[in-house]
Amino acid sequence: MPSAQSDRTRDVLDLLATALLALYVATFAVRNVALQWDFRAYLAAARAAAAGLDPYVHGNLVAASGRLSPLPFLYPPVALLPFLVLAALPVGAAAACWIGLKVVLLVALVALWWRVFLPGTAVLPLALAAVLGWNAAALYDLRTGNVALLECALVWAGFACFVAGRRGWFATFVVIAACFKLVPAAWLLLLLVPAGRLRPEPRVFALAVLALVVLVCGPLVLGPAAHWNGFLRGIPPADDLGDSNPSALGLAGVITRTAHLPAPAAHVVWIGFVIALALASLRFLRDAWRRADPARWVMASVFLVVLMEPRPMAYGYACLAPAPLWFAPRPFGSRIGRLGLALLLSVQGIARAFDQQPAGTVVAYAPFLLTLGVWLLVITQDRSPLGPRAVR
Repeated sequence: MPSAQSDRTRDVLDLLATALLALYVATFAVRNVALQWDFRAYLAAARAAAAGLDPYVHGNLVAASGRLSPLPFLYPPVALLPFLVLAALPVGAAAACWIGLKVVLLVALVALWWRVFLPGTAVLPLALAAVLGWNAAALYDLRTGNVALLECALVWAGFACFVAGRRGWFATFVVIAACFKLVPAAWLLLLLVPAGRLRPEPRVFALAVLALVVLVCGPLVLGPAAHWNGFLRGIPPADDLGDSNPSALGLAGVITRTAHLPAPAAHVVWIGFVIALALASLRFLRDAWRRADPARWVMASVFLVVLMEPRPMAYGYACLAPAPLWFAPRPFGSRIGRLGLALLLSVQGIARAFDQQPAGTVVAYAPFLLTLGVWLLVITQDRSPLGPRAVR
């Protein structure tokens, strides 16, 4: 049949394009092994800690790394554990292992999203959004050597458990992810909503929060980290990070500085935005409570956490890849439509790949603005008894 032959041809072209994208990621990783400035800070912190020094003191990082100005280490002491293993390797080997691990995690994420959350969707839109979406957020993570892709993999492994009804494992993965940047702890709130046949589980929520507090704060009270400086002291203001933090708070900072308003005004604008977004999403969330669809909760929560978070950073958008395609609001509901949506989200990343990205405030904050635009499409179109997810 011609239609079956046409479908097979599209599938083959889809896989070939995905394979070329994977080859590009591998080449990009090889070219950027020696950069990874965030990873070098992690490695210096781990070596300082292994030598009995405080990794939150800049001079100790300089001594441990031999570099004049390594970036500060900004995570809780427990986050040093995986880097203590890599610290035993030469810097070049450790950097290669780290970026190689994250390439594997990126491939695993696309496979997980495709098989668990979007089994009926072509793989190319997912791969395109994962690699080049949101100004190539995943590639930015590979270049910097940040923990964002590791955090993303842990969170989405937890989401897969949540959808399967394994809330204990979901809480475990989220708590481990939150040991780095703390923000993933917001997803523990999913334990308080009905999902599938499971009712809210405040007991599991309380135990997960307690476990996270012990893991993060425990080493600051007992053990070698008790005499270290506080890790929160070195975190720079979230509203003053420029293009590296395309967030609501970052955009509010640009607007208030342009208007010559005092610095606290940015936080007032951001809080107003968070309240307005929550109110705008309220009807959608009430409907999600009634449906008790775990996948729907997951996708909505990913949108809302990234949009409301004051400090998602550029690489933080990598975790969003499957969410717009899962909802696929009009006019993006068809197979071609999803590919078009993925291309829209990837325009900046494609331009960056060809070194053609223009400058400007709107361009810098496009990841945030695009995400907000897609979310507004989702919540305004969700008017029918079935909603956009059911229309395929």
